[in-house]
Amino acid sequence: MLRTIRNALLLALSLAGGAWVYHWGVAGEDRYTVFDLLQGKPAPAAIPGKATGTEALEPNPAEGEKNSESPGGADETGTTEPDAEAAGKADATSRPGGPVALDLNSTELLHQVNLALADLTDKVVPAVVSIDTTTTVEVPRYQAVDPFGLFGYRRFNQRMEAPGLGSGVIVSEEGHVLTNHHVVAGVDAIRITLHSGDVYDAEWVGSDPAADVAVLKISVPEEVKTPPELHPLEFGNSDEVRVGDMALAVGNPFGLSESVTRGIISAKQRRLSDGGNEYFQTDAVINPGNSGGPLIDIHGRIIGINTAIFTGQQDVRVWQGIGLAIPANEAREVYEAIAFNKPLIRGYLGLSLDDLNAGLARVLRLRTTRGALVTHVDDDSPADQAGLLPGDFIVTFDGAEVTSAEDALQRIRRKKAGADVTMTVIRKGEPVDLEVTVTERPDTTTLQLRSDITASGQSIAETLGLVVRDLSPSERQAFGLRDEHPAILISDVQASSQANEGGLRPGDLIHAINRDPVHNVAEFYDLLGSLPKKRNSVIILTRQGRRIDVYLNPGA
Repeated sequence: MLRTIRNALLLALSLAGGAWVYHWGVAGEDRYTVFDLLQGKPAPAAIPGKATGTEALEPNPAEGEKNSESPGGADETGTTEPDAEAAGKADATSRPGGPVALDLNSTELLHQVNLALADLTDKVVPAVVSIDTTTTVEVPRYQAVDPFGLFGYRRFNQRMEAPGLGSGVIVSEEGHVLTNHHVVAGVDAIRITLHSGDVYDAEWVGSDPAADVAVLKISVPEEVKTPPELHPLEFGNSDEVRVGDMALAVGNPFGLSESVTRGIISAKQRRLSDGGNEYFQTDAVINPGNSGGPLIDIHGRIIGINTAIFTGQQDVRVWQGIGLAIPANEAREVYEAIAFNKPLIRGYLGLSLDDLNAGLARVLRLRTTRGALVTHVDDDSPADQAGLLPGDFIVTFDGAEVTSAEDALQRIRRKKAGADVTMTVIRKGEPVDLEVTVTERPDTTTLQLRSDITASGQSIAETLGLVVRDLSPSERQAFGLRDEHPAILISDVQASSQANEGGLRPGDLIHAINRDPVHNVAEFYDLLGSLPKKRNSVIILTRQGRRIDVYLNPGA
């Protein structure tokens, strides 16, 4: 029993001695220890500075003497006034590189962050618009042949307008709006609601379906004497965006306009291929209706266009913590190509790249992870023709060191088609120099412009030998047509043309093409320019009150 008590006392003395040595020999450099806790000393600030505790908040005596005559300084007796002491505290906590001391019981820092976020929201929300679209669809209906349905049912199609929702962001004083291509693809009408609540029709200017970016323009009627006040946002440089950066997503989810959510950039370059789209991943809440809205940085600049949500389960169609956005540099490139006719610069080598971890570097006998690992090479691509192989590790591109897969892809895309570049790769532990010619990315030519479609429609009309014009108000009255009735007039048909051989005649009224209504000549050209080539299309017209269907092949 005595031996047990003696051993317990020896253990306690040993622990006490070790703690004393640690406190004075190791933890003596202004560290908060269990002894400070037992003595009731307050815990220091979580963010350390050059000075801690209340010492950092005490005014500098020298500064007090220097500013003794200024308001809020020390008086002749050397007593510091309360407002000067507060100013000294603010200066101590805000001076770059100076002492940092925080009052853990104060909410001032949270207040400043909250105020900054509210100010940022006030700045960006007026530039975000709600986009409402309508698409005419045909829904099959069945009607009984007789009152009791004994002799079966007759099928007919009923035309209905299907609504759609989306978001957009104003990017120019002229009223250009950026959104997703899938928001406006194939729709019949587009209407935009501004921050002020005013609603305007929008004109589709052009799209890049591959990038899923579309450009609209607000159409202000001529009778509106005071045009709407627009608040465009500027683009940020998405190449400088870092994982962890704060971001705001603004949009029209489920029709709830001007909804703002906050998150961070969760990841970049989700698909590491120079031939595919790249996306930012964000945890800012994105739901149906957010598509086309902007992803905003803390400076109020566009760093992305929200485009999709990731659904891990097929039956779940709402936010699950993963949203995807098109980087702003890609969206800006498409916008400038459509609005200002600037060429798209999209280099292509046919590579898929990935970063390298330390374990894989040892397997490949590499001494560094700085570079880009080739994981796939497209057949008959420039990279394939230059002899690049999966497993090659790119360390230099065009004479400069490659730091990552993202770095290499950005350099490839910025190269113009036809540019010759050199690269050094590590293959089986040995350096190999290669020369490759950058070509145009295969989907670069997918840009769709309204001007191109209209020009194509005019060309098709000339090829068909058809001349059309809009109806005057008096002509509409003579034909018994109201303003909303779709109709244009065929003014001339060339002899020996496809239109003449198909049965079209001057004086006929064209009402629709493939069931799409034709209200004016502009719509007629748009529909002609969008028709499938080398396939018959039906033109629905009337002649002296009788309906006639004429089948023509624009590609013949």
